Amino acid sequence: MTTIPTHVILGGNGVIGHQAVRALVARGERPISVGRRPATTDGARSVTADLLDAADVSRVLDGAHVAYFTVGLPYSTRVWAQQWPTILRNTVDAALEHDTHLVYLDNVYAYGQVDGPMTEQTPINPRSKKGEVRAAALRTLDDASARGLTVTIGRSADFYGPAASTSVFNTFALDKIAAGNTGTWLFDADQPHSLTYTPDIGKALAILGTAPEARGRTWHLPTAPALTGRQYIDLAAGPGARTNVMGRTTMRIGALFNPAARETLEMAYQYTAPYTLDSQAFETAFGITATPTAQGIATSLDAARTTT
Repeated sequence: MTTIPTHVILGGNGVIGHQAVRALVARGERPISVGRRPATTDGARSVTADLLDAADVSRVLDGAHVAYFTVGLPYSTRVWAQQWPTILRNTVDAALEHDTHLVYLDNVYAYGQVDGPMTEQTPINPRSKKGEVRAAALRTLDDASARGLTVTIGRSADFYGPAASTSVFNTFALDKIAAGNTGTWLFDADQPHSLTYTPDIGKALAILGTAPEARGRTWHLPTAPALTGRQYIDLAAGPGARTNVMGRTTMRIGALFNPAARETLEMAYQYTAPYTLDSQAFETAFGITATPTAQGIATSLDAARTTT
């Protein structure tokens, strides 16, 4: 009798988790979406769990062939430092217990400031507290791999997409433009900056969890060629559209009152120099290219306008 693979998405209620669920359903799978609250996703079963509870994580991974770690935490260094190690340790232990292949969604914070395009061979060299948390997570995964866990890492740049409420580009530019206001870019709007489209992330994660040749490696997920902040806003608001630039001084003043501004300041280096992600290895291996930026922005704007 053939056993149907069970795919479990940890953080399935989040922006990326939702896209991974959709992508797996489109591939004919019937995934299980795990979140703190029930969710409705056509073709998926919703299960609630507290990922800070080891027993809960073991329960939801019992019988899972593949687990997708798409967990999102509040954008706070303190929360990341407190909760990320516990959630990841619980996931690793449960995956080892149940012989589950772990597909881990990562960002590029652990690379730190890089001279030139970021590739899968770029050294881990964090220069922020958030990057240090991410680098520690990678060490945990390396240790788990040495203990026999199959770990596949998918790494994206800053993301944007339909209903991506935690995306900086959505929040500062697309949502404002959808409401008839001027889009904002952070620190320097003339530096190239890679953005990864959330539906592309979901589709790529589904490939990493189902393609045997992807297993056990680190992959940069399909990302369109980097544009400058002004070019992104031109695509969203029309050629020659004005771009507001939120500089360091404004951000520092905002940081006196706004925790999100304080958290963003340490990542300013990503906006004041070229920040480009090379995803050629994935695109060549699987014959997939990123969604054109103009198309992704148009779809994201349509979604934003339906909620304004």
